[in-house]
Amino acid sequence: MRNKLLFVIAMQIIICLISHAQTNLTTGLSTAQAGAFYYIAKPGEVTMLVNVWGFVEKPGRYEIPISTDLMELLSFAGGPMQYAKLDEVKITRLADSTGAGRSDIFVDLTNSKEMTANKLTLRAGDTIFLDHTSWVTFRDVFTVVTTAALVTAAVSQVIYYTKNR
Repeated sequence: MRNKLLFVIAMQIIICLISHAQTNLTTGLSTAQAGAFYYIAKPGEVTMLVNVWGFVEKPGRYEIPISTDLMELLSFAGGPMQYAKLDEVKITRLADSTGAGRSDIFVDLTNSKEMTANKLTLRAGDTIFLDHTSWVTFRDVFTVVTTAALVTAAVSQVIYYTKNR
């Protein structure tokens, strides 16, 4: 009877650890908000459509004044999230009006010398993507590894106690 009770308690601990690990992996940075449509312009202003994805507070499609630059757009999007990679912001731009070709422009927002008006200028159809730093990947892998270690330790203790009692 005691062995069964120990086994049930150990299994409950394992289930709690696994659900805790899954919660850590799916909260905060890992959960992406659904994109939305934002209109940010005064009546009568000429606007353009751009997209903002990745590690920003409010990802989605933005209709913004044509005078809006990258920094203003990121501000409209609620700013970068905690682990956003600001040294490699990617702007995917249509090469021509047919949409046949695309080019990627990378902007380092941590280096003021690189933040020229030319690099910060947006065009209609641009897609801005903020990736995450490698710390996020390390954190998620570390969580999985430590949870697996705890589960292994719990199972081995249950096996040890059930064999030696």
